[in-house]
Order: sequence, then C-alpha cells, then structure tokens
Amino acid sequence: MLDLFTLHRRAIKVLPPAIQTSEVVAEDDPRSLSKLLFPLRRRSSGAVVYRLTEEAVSAMANDPLVYLKDAVQAREGLSRRCAPFAYRDWRKAWLPAGWASAWMPKVAAPIPGAVEAYFTAKTDGKALLVVVPTQRLAFYIWCD
Repeated sequence: MLDLFTLHRRAIKVLPPAIQTSEVVAEDDPRSLSKLLFPLRRRSSGAVVYRLTEEAVSAMANDPLVYLKDAVQAREGLSRRCAPFAYRDWRKAWLPAGWASAWMPKVAAPIPGAVEAYFTAKTDGKALLVVVPTQRLAFYIWCD
C-alpha cells in the first residue's frame, strides 16, 4: 500500500527545487491519488495539493516573484526516461475567494476574500503550478 510519505516523495518530482513542501494534502485515499502520478496508470487530468514548508513561506515573504524567478525546472522527470519539465516565467494573480475550496473542499478551507497567488505553466501548456504562500499551499494541475 502506498502511504502519504511515499506519495509526497514521488509527487515533488514535478516541482522546482525552490518550492519546498512538507506533504501532499490528501483529499482522497493515497491509493487513488497515486494513480494521478504514476505514468503508466495516471489519469489525463487532475491535481495534487502540497503543503509548503514554513521555510519556503518565510523565504517568499518579501518578494515571492524574486524568490520564484529561477524556479523554472522540475526536480526530475516523472520516469527515468523523461527529462524534467520546464516552466515559463512566474506571474502574480489574485484568485477569487473560494478558488481552491470550490473544487477541493476537504483540502482548502474557505478563504474570505481574494488571495494573492503566483503561477507558472509548463512550456507545453499541459500543466499549471500555483503557489499561495499565505495559505501555505501549492497546486500542480495538469491536463494532457
């Protein structure tokens, strides 16, 4: 059986090294989440939510875009034969209240107002990486 520690270790491969996370925030059973991440069995679309470390949030406190500027390559490829993903430049956005909780109610508590977020996309446009420092969350969302 796949545990959350193993799932997190596998899931962070898609994140740039600067985005330090402590865990995958699981809404479902880890076995069902693992299907999202293993190349031979993964669904063509989905999302993984990560909890950012306190250190990462502190490092982003002054200017998140400066911190994330060089975070444009994933740690590893999803398999031994795949190169790490490349990401576009980071941008800032304001997400409306309830953005995350609307589609992942067990993961993200309702946010009373708009929240500042930072995002990038894979260079092929098939995935989006969103970091919300004030909520200590990062989202990897893909659609192949």
